[in-house]
Amino acid sequence: MAGFVLDQAGVRVLAALAFGAAALVVLARVVFAGPVLATSEQGDAPGTDAAHHGDHESDAAHLLMCAVMLAMVLFPAELNAHALHGVLLAMTLVFTLLLGDRLVRWYRRAYPRAGHRAAAIGYHLLAAAVMLFTMSGHSGAGHSAGHAAGPALVFAVLYLADAAVVVVSTCSGRAHWWAAHPVTPGSGRGLPLAVLPHLIMDLGMAYMLVA
Repeated sequence: MAGFVLDQAGVRVLAALAFGAAALVVLARVVFAGPVLATSEQGDAPGTDAAHHGDHESDAAHLLMCAVMLAMVLFPAELNAHALHGVLLAMTLVFTLLLGDRLVRWYRRAYPRAGHRAAAIGYHLLAAAVMLFTMSGHSGAGHSAGHAAGPALVFAVLYLADAAVVVVSTCSGRAHWWAAHPVTPGSGRGLPLAVLPHLIMDLGMAYMLVA
C-alpha cells in the first residue's frame, strides 16, 4: 500500500485535502450546528431540534475514520501496521457496542429516528471492519499477504457505486435520506454540503481499498 500511495503523489494530495475538508465540515456541524451543515430527516419540521442537530456519535465516528485515513495517506510508510490494526480493532469494537445499544433503543422505540441512527453507526462499523480486514492482509513490514485483494476490490466497487448513487439522487432532489445519513432535501441545483462527508468517505474508502 505504501508504494502505491507514494507513487501517486497527486492523488495522495487530493485524498488528504478531501479527508481534511470532510473533517472540517463534520467538526463545524458539531460545533456550530448550522442548518446548512446539519443533517435532517424528511418530514422534520423547520426549527425542530432534529432539523438543526445531527447525530453527534455518527459525526464523531466520521472524524475518527477521517483521522485514520488521513494518517494512512500522509504517512503510508511510517505507520506501524500493528498499531494501525489495534486502532481499527478498537474502533470496530466501539462501533459494535454503539450499534447494539442503538438497535435495542430502536426495538424499544426509545426515541425518534432510532432506526436511522442505528444504520448510521452501522455504516461506520462496516467501514472500520472492512479496513480491519484488509489490514489483516499485511505483515508487520507492510507487505500484502494477498488474501484480501479480491474482497477489497469488491468493496471498493460497492463504495464507488454508493458514491455515484448519492451524487445522482441528491443532485436530482429525489433523495432526502440515503445510506444511513439523512440530509436536507435537495433542490435539484447541486450537492448538499451535509452529504459531502459521506461522499468523501465513500471515495476515500474506495481509494484506500484499491491501494
